[in-house]
Amino acid sequence: MNKFLLSLLLFLTVGNGFAVAQDANHTDAKGRRQGLWMDFYPNGQKRYEGQFKDGRCTGEFKYYDEQGRLKATNLFDKTGEKALNKTYAENGTLIATGYYLHQKKEGVWQYFSRDNGKMILEEDNKDGKVHGASKVYFETGVLMMERQFVDGLMEGHAKIYYPSSALKEEGDYLHGEKTGIWKAYNEDGDVISSENFTAPTLNGFD
Repeated sequence: MNKFLLSLLLFLTVGNGFAVAQDANHTDAKGRRQGLWMDFYPNGQKRYEGQFKDGRCTGEFKYYDEQGRLKATNLFDKTGEKALNKTYAENGTLIATGYYLHQKKEGVWQYFSRDNGKMILEEDNKDGKVHGASKVYFETGVLMMERQFVDGLMEGHAKIYYPSSALKEEGDYLHGEKTGIWKAYNEDGDVISSENFTAPTLNGFD
């Protein structure tokens, strides 16, 4: 394709995007967004589209990359404050899903392999931070690791497993750092090492 045709195609694509946008992106007398809203990349590809009602997101919003591929969707509840998110890889595979509350991750989020679609991580969230149980899986679906988090930091007992599901290592975390006795095992369940970690110092005090 010669430069003239390429430039003409880009002009028509961008122009069409702007023309469509003229039928959207409206506010009411109070300055609140109403109806269909869209945004576009410089190349004319749509960046996102969704509906507003009285300034709040409503229904499903769709987000795209610069090649026009669907990146994510957010399905909002009636309040416009909570949304079920689905995020996709370039090949269209679902790679993450969970809820946003006030634009922060909340509750259980699941993450999937872009290669085979199997879940590789599941974790609880609170106010945008990992908070609660976290489980990591091998791509075979076998549990690899289980931990606990408090406000984004590892806290409490953790276990790591072999692909055979046999326990490989276990120990405790305190404020994100290993503490106490950590043990490692062979696949027959025999202890092969044991290490004692000093509890982390907090705020300059032991």
